[in-house]
Amino acid sequence: MSMIDALPYMVEYPHGCTEQTLNRFVPTVITHKTLVKMGIDLRSLQAKRFNLNAQELGEPEKRIERWKRFDRNPVFDNDEVVTMVESGLRRLTEMQLADGGWGWFSGLGERSWPHTTAVVVRGLLAAKSADAAIVPDCLNRGLEWLDRYQAQQLQALKNAATKKRPYKELPDDLDAFIFHVLVAADRPSPEMHSFLYEKRSGLSVHSKGLLAIATLQLGEIEQTKMLRQNIEQFLVQDAENETAFLRDQSPWWYWYGSPIEASANYLKLLARMEPQSPIASRLVKYLLNNRKHATYWNSTRDSALVVEAFAEYLAATGEGSHAVQADIVLDGQSIGNVHFTPQTLFE
Repeated sequence: MSMIDALPYMVEYPHGCTEQTLNRFVPTVITHKTLVKMGIDLRSLQAKRFNLNAQELGEPEKRIERWKRFDRNPVFDNDEVVTMVESGLRRLTEMQLADGGWGWFSGLGERSWPHTTAVVVRGLLAAKSADAAIVPDCLNRGLEWLDRYQAQQLQALKNAATKKRPYKELPDDLDAFIFHVLVAADRPSPEMHSFLYEKRSGLSVHSKGLLAIATLQLGEIEQTKMLRQNIEQFLVQDAENETAFLRDQSPWWYWYGSPIEASANYLKLLARMEPQSPIASRLVKYLLNNRKHATYWNSTRDSALVVEAFAEYLAATGEGSHAVQADIVLDGQSIGNVHFTPQTLFE
């Protein structure tokens, strides 16, 4: 239900910058596809919005009222989801600049920014994988912009040996993010791959997760395993609460300094690499327990990323897709049982 409850916040968010325009529809289409694949009747689900977090006490009806912040949720209406996607894609196309990238807003004097462009392109790829009808030219122009930016940064790294300007000594977190996005689009750069992996110690935990996902997609399993070891140096587990998260050392105000986003990225890696790992389920529980504002986390960006990670985890583990019979035992005596199916799971 956390995936569902986070959607109205992102849909109703009042500001219209590029990133928020993207997050207004991408998490909804991903959640919608997840629910449809589970075979859930969306109309009936709309009336069964209970908060099932076992760590919260009280009657479920009262708990959901405390958490409910919006009366409307688009995910239950197929037609509205289609309309949202079309509207969002049209708006992003309008906001795309002449050079193929994106800035914070469209308009006179705006310029393309690498992080913003990477965020949009990554989101469009995620929406495409959820069967949204992406405009090919819009996506391709964004990818070409990232290709050009990556080539410039690669040349700067090569220039470090001679100090010919522009040059930089080490690849940075933005290089890792853009490499990750381009690998997801099957446009890897072997040279940037080599720089990033060899100099990975200078990357944030968040970016190591992005690089690990990219190396896994490229079939570099040994590199992925090493990156996972690097990441797990920052893994904090709470056996009593059965939770886990990544404690990043980066300043929280940078885009790569969020423990929520770092943990969500690591969950995505485990969903692809080892979905039945106890760490994966503990990451899920930590993220569920750390929604900061009732129905969302800290921003539209980290909320969208958590929704994506949960969707990947559900698909990889099959949780919510099977029937389960649970016997309830108190002091050694059976006092009843309950039968869970995808249709009754949210009751």
